[in-house]
Formats: sequence, structure tokens, C-alpha cells
Amino acid sequence: MSLTKTRLRARQSVAVLALAALGAAGCAGGPGEPAAANGGVEAVYNDAARTGDVSALRPMTDFCGTKPVKVALADGTGDNAFRKTARAEFEDEASKCPNITLLPYADGQNNPQKAISDVKALVAQGVEALVVFPDAGEALLPTLREAYKAGVQVVPWTANPGGKPGTDYTTFVGHNTVNDGVTWTRWMCEALGAKGGNVVFLGGTPGNTQSLTEMVGIEKELKENAGCSAVKLLNDPGKPIDTNWNPAQMQKVVSGLLTKYPTIDGVITDSGDASLGGIRAFLQAGRPLPLWTANDLNGFACAWKDNSDKQPNFQTVTVSSRTWIIRLALRKAVAAHQGIKNDEPEIINIPIFENTLDTSKAPKCDPSLPASAILSSELTPEQLKRAYS
Repeated sequence: MSLTKTRLRARQSVAVLALAALGAAGCAGGPGEPAAANGGVEAVYNDAARTGDVSALRPMTDFCGTKPVKVALADGTGDNAFRKTARAEFEDEASKCPNITLLPYADGQNNPQKAISDVKALVAQGVEALVVFPDAGEALLPTLREAYKAGVQVVPWTANPGGKPGTDYTTFVGHNTVNDGVTWTRWMCEALGAKGGNVVFLGGTPGNTQSLTEMVGIEKELKENAGCSAVKLLNDPGKPIDTNWNPAQMQKVVSGLLTKYPTIDGVITDSGDASLGGIRAFLQAGRPLPLWTANDLNGFACAWKDNSDKQPNFQTVTVSSRTWIIRLALRKAVAAHQGIKNDEPEIINIPIFENTLDTSKAPKCDPSLPASAILSSELTPEQLKRAYS
């Protein structure tokens, strides 16, 4: 889920603009500005008409249509568990339509020029419905526009490349990162209770829009929720603490924070994987594990299971790591090619997946799978094992 340096440089200025627009408009509260403004980034999380819950999602078979259709996935990089899981979900969803022909998977290998060449090659092979993870950000936008103008239904997902749906590509599909910040913070405030406490937010790479917009949701909830009045966020205003979504870097960062602050009662993160490094830092420092939020990950759930008996304050909540949203992206692309209206939301409010304070949502630890496995996917355990083999 980390961003390439090229994408970061291309999007840091857009991220700042997105934050300003989100804050001024009350975050995810109402209709946004036209999608073209500032590359369309802030409008994605600010347009109620495009946003919905998982209950509004529909099966692939509603959109298969009857015409043969060639589909493909162009990934900015394929070298981590998130991308491997998403690829398996994409291929599983495509298998539900007998009229779909799946073209070869394209791995951009964190190289913007290769990602551009991959899209062009797929267009030359006759792709008609193309799902793209645009790690290269706006650098990839002219190529997406070129494919779209050539008649390909192009749907970028998770990473917003800027541009305008209907002009530069078919539509953009992703998740409401502001809502994630609200969800984590609301849980944190409820878990801390009236006594409150000190909380830190650990983000990813410097300037990435995911962590920045999550920060908007965190600060919004802290300001508006009376139950958060005794909770103190140790971050500088508007600034996630960068960890590069890397376990070793998070361990180093958290070690520094533990030296600086004698009391940390809660950690909000947007990475279950990187959290494993932060947990190690607490344990090595002999400090009690605090309340902790993340995106779901098998290793994170197992870390809770391994430590919960001796660490009673170590309660956790996760939201889904949302690899299944790639299925929605495929449905949007195929439906557009078939001329079938797809009224599913483009931006999904991600639900809580695990919650140690709710017995109906106990963390899921599967020791037969790698620590990097994402159990909130729609894949079976057998499919997950094949994805990581």
C-alpha cells in the first residue's frame, strides 16, 4: 500500500489542497465541489452522492452482460500482500462472467514508465475494461485519458490519479479515508472513557493523501465528539507522524515517542503490518501495550492473541483492508462496456472488521496463513494460500 516517490512528488501539493477543501466543507458531510477541482481529489471524499456503505454493493452477475469483453488489471506494483490479495480478488470476480476474457496481469514494478508502457500494451492487446492501481499518480493520467478516449472503460481504484471521471477515465473507485479517521477516533474515545488519555496518530509515507485525509477525520471527531474532551492528540495539528508503512521504521518512530512521552494510552494507525513494529517497540521498552487501531491483517490479529492475556489494556479495532473494492472497480468497468447502469457507490465507507471490545467481532488469527494475509478479503482460505504461494 505504500506509494512510490514519483507519486508522492506528483501529489503532495494536491494533498494539501484536499485537506483544505475537506476541512472547509465539513469533511464527508455533504455534496462536494465539481470533480475537476484540484484534480478531483477532495471531491471524492466530499460528495455524498458518490458515497455509500457495503450494503449498497451488488453481485458481479448483475453486470456481466452478453457481449464478450476483454478485461485486465494494470498494477503499479505487485510485490506485497495487499496487491497479491487484490489481484486474486479481481481474478475471482472476473471468473463469475463466462463472457469475460482475462488478459495478462501487468505489474508496474514501482516504475512509472513501466506502468505507462503496461497500459499502452494492454490497449494494443484489445483490452475493453481496464482496472488500474495508479501508483504513479498524475504522471499516469495522460495515458489513462488516451486509453479512455480510445474506447476503453478505465477505472482507477484506491489511488486517485486526479483528472475528471467521464473525461479522463470512466470513474474512480475507492474508500472514504476521512470516515476511517472518524471510526478509529470514535472507538478510541469510547474505549478510553471519561478519564481520556494521550493518543498518537502514525501515518505512512510523507505527504500521502490517505494519512492526511484520515487525519482530517481524526481531528474532526476529536473536535465534535463530546466524549473525546479528555483525549489529547500528541501530533502537531494536521500532521501524521510518518512511518512509511514499514514495520522497522514504525518501531524506530515509536521508540522515540516512548522516550519523549511517559504516557501513551492509544495508538491510531492505518497499517496493521507496520503496527507489528510499533508493538515490538512497546514490548522492548517494557511499556504496557495501549489501545490500538489499524487496518486488518492476520499478523496484527495474532499479535493481539499472543499478548492479550498479559496486556489487559491492549484492546484493538480494525477496519477492513478493503482489497475487495477491486471487485467494485471491475464491475464498474464491465458494466460501462456493456452499457448497463451501475448505481453502486464509488466511494465506500469501510466497516469495522474486528473489535476486541465486541465479542461478535473478535480478531481473526489464522496460523496456517502468512502474517501478511488479509482476512477481510472475500477469498476463501484456500484462495488466500494460492495468492501468497
